[in-house]
This record gives sequence, structure tokens and C-alpha cells, in this order.
Amino acid sequence: MNKTILFSVLPAVSLFGSVQHGNGKEKKPLNIVFIAVDDMNNWVGALGGQAKTPNIDKMAKNGVLFTNAFCVVPACNPSRTALMTGLRPEKTGQYENEGNFRDVPGNDKLITLAQKLQSFGYETVAAGKIFHHPRGAAPNEAPLSDPISWNAQWKGTIGTKGDELYINADGWAKWHNGELQKVNPNPQSKGGLTYIGHSGIWGPIPQTTEECGDWKMADFCADFLKQDHNKPFFLACGIFRPHSPQLAPQKYFDMYPLESIVLPEVPDNDMDDIPEIAKENWSSPFVKMMRDKGQWKNAVQGYLACMTFADDCIGHIYDALKESKYANNTVLVFWTDHGWQLGTKNRWEKFSLWHQATNAPLIISYPNMKSAGSRCTRAISFLDLYPTVLDLLDQPIPAGLDGHSIKKLIDNPNKKWKYPAVITYPEGSYSVEFEQWNYIRYIDGSEELYDHSKDPKEFKNLASDPKFAGIILNLKRFIPKNGIKGINH
Repeated sequence: MNKTILFSVLPAVSLFGSVQHGNGKEKKPLNIVFIAVDDMNNWVGALGGQAKTPNIDKMAKNGVLFTNAFCVVPACNPSRTALMTGLRPEKTGQYENEGNFRDVPGNDKLITLAQKLQSFGYETVAAGKIFHHPRGAAPNEAPLSDPISWNAQWKGTIGTKGDELYINADGWAKWHNGELQKVNPNPQSKGGLTYIGHSGIWGPIPQTTEECGDWKMADFCADFLKQDHNKPFFLACGIFRPHSPQLAPQKYFDMYPLESIVLPEVPDNDMDDIPEIAKENWSSPFVKMMRDKGQWKNAVQGYLACMTFADDCIGHIYDALKESKYANNTVLVFWTDHGWQLGTKNRWEKFSLWHQATNAPLIISYPNMKSAGSRCTRAISFLDLYPTVLDLLDQPIPAGLDGHSIKKLIDNPNKKWKYPAVITYPEGSYSVEFEQWNYIRYIDGSEELYDHSKDPKEFKNLASDPKFAGIILNLKRFIPKNGIKGINH
């Protein structure tokens, strides 16, 4: 049978971590559940966003919500590779969505978190998108699902159907009918513009929630949690929406009337103090055309609808866990692979070093935790999840991992934390998120600095102000010295 991964932080202790019950004689090893969501940003209700996400909000009340958690790379493949290997892209060579980290010489020997848990006797099961690709419905497992990490994978298709309703005969979104391709972008951006030219669509579909692939995957996970298992398990569940295209059943669009949509704040002069290297990327012509054609609210509506659709799938899994025999000995981790920009800073999607692209929801919970319902504002990197899981299981943390266990922050969210979150994108450019600061240094040496205590939306670049030279000098020291392409084992 297929298994799915859900990193749910329910009872954290030690077969590893175990939970003692009753008369103190019975000990149950901890299970691990990951619930991973693709492209969901910090607009969730628990973080003050306008999305209706009651199930995520419920998880936050039963766990610790990390408000300043960050991806390692704001792109799906390298973000997930870093999270599951515990290694930065400077070591794996995985900086972009293209390619398989296993194909880099030496990476066949890398031990992912799932493989490490297998070595402890865990059954590892994946459903949906955990690495860059899900297993899929084909006879053979997709190589980018990293089959070696799993004892079993769910066989099926995630996301939703309905693309054909919103694209023309040539494969372009009907709302621009291929006009986007006439923009004549930088040749290096043409691939991205082609992708977004047909995937940048939004709208309701006739299918019900239960008929969609994401729900079927969630249903598999819920059923898995109802069954008897004779080994501790690591269940990883990967939901595809709100990843493009932004399609969801009609009822989710009905929850967000266009007149109620609040668009992101974008000052006219917002890009005036941005270095030339960052003023545009391949999505910038898309943002301009979307706004010019009056589609901005429709696009945001589609994203919000997909967030709530994903939240329903999350709730299906979460409810099954809470009602299962494993509720009191399962660690639950909810994460999304990066943030998402909806027209801010001349961007759509991720692929930037600004807070909106790199900040992502993270919730960790375990039964009877004293800190349930707390928030932690420390800067956390997804690199920290690998060592944290091992720490929760009372297992030794291998040398060479690039993250740090955050178990002490789970237990005491206000505890001091000396580590920043360091984000890479693209290769050679970095963001350092630490305390209230976001320091960005691009490959050409240009810089940005934002003080989130006064400027949470990053409208004022302070990098050229000499008053902040000391802050920049301090943050710059966290940039990896080996920030070059390839492997550095």
C-alpha cells in the first residue's frame, strides 16, 4: 500500500522518540506526518491573510505557528530538495526547477530524511508532490518523485482538471489570446513567458471537490490513517493547489466575490530604489498585461479560491489524524514550499528574494505540547526540518546537515535564536532574513535592505543609507562562502 508523508508535529518524544501512556509501561514510537502544499503563501487566515483557511487555522491553534519560516530557494524543485536533504543548493547543485539532484555526480549517495527514517525502521509513504514531481498515474514512478526515498507511493494524479475551459486552440490563455507572446521579452525569459502564457489562468471548474485529484490524494492519506500499521510511519502528503493554473470547484469562487477582493498594495514608485538586476523577470510582462486587461482581481480571486480548496483537502487529512489511533503519538508538520507574489514588485509567482516570495507557512505540533497555540517569530529555514525531526525522535543528527534543530523553539517559542534564514535565488544571489531585517545581495554586488519592524511590505530600500552599514556588514557574513555552482561535500 502507498504511504503518504505528513509532517505533523503531534507528540514529540522518542524508537526513537516515544510517548508514554497510562501506567508508564507502554511506550509508542512517534509517527511523522508531513502536509506539504505547493505555492501557498502567507495569506492564510492564521497569519492575518484574507484567505479562508479554517483547517490551517485550527492546526495553528494546536501547534506552534512559525511566522518567519523561509524556503531555501524560492522555486519548487530546489526548495523541496533542500528540505528533504537538509542541504543547501551549494552542496546539491540544485538551484533551479530543471534537473534532478540525483543526477549530479555524488548525489546518488545523499540520504534524504525519508531514507534516514527507513534506516530507523520507519515505513515511508508519499502521496502527491513531496519532491518536485508526484509519483503520477503511469505504471512507473516518476524519477523526480525520488522513488528510493519511499517504501510506497500513491498512484494517481493531483491538482484539478479544467484547463481546457480557459485556453484557446493554440494553447494560450483566453484572457490574452496569445498577446503575451508578442511582448518580445529578454531571450532568457522566453521559456518562463511561454509557461505562464498558458498556465496563467483562473476560474471555476464543474467538478466537485471530491472529484479532484488533490482530494483523492487526501482521501488516500485519510484512509491510511484509519488503518492498522505494525511499524512507525512517515506519511508525506503533497497538495498541488494553489499552484497554477488557479482552478477550483465553483463553490470556492463563490466565497470570494470580486467586489470583496483586496488587491496587494503596490505604490507607483515601488521599483524606483530597486537595483537594475531585479527590476524585472519573465513574469513582469504578464503582470502588466494582467493589470491592463482588468484581470488582476480575477487572478487574485482564483488564488484565494484555490487556497480554500487546498485547505479543505488539508482538513480531510487533519481530521482523520485527530480521529485516528495515532493522534497521540504523531508529530505533524505543515509546510508550503515557498511564498507567492500576486503582482507585488512587478512579479507573479515566486522566483525572487523578497519576503513575499520566500516566507511560507510552517506549523509543528505534537499531542499535549505545552506551547500549543503559540507563535514563534524567529527566522527559521526549511533546512531546519530534517534535524528537527531527528531531534524529536531522540536520534543523532548527522554531521554535515546545513540546518539546526528547532525543537527548543517548539518547546519555547520565545527562546533566543542566533541563526538567520539564508535564501538563494538565482545562483549567486542571496537573501539573509534575521530578526527584523531582510538583506539582499545580488550576484552583481547590488544590495537591498528592509526593516520589517517599520516596513513589513518592503517599500523602502535602506541599503544606500550609511546609517545601516553596520547592519549590512553583520548580515553579509552569513552569505555562504562557497556560493558557486556544483557540489561542495
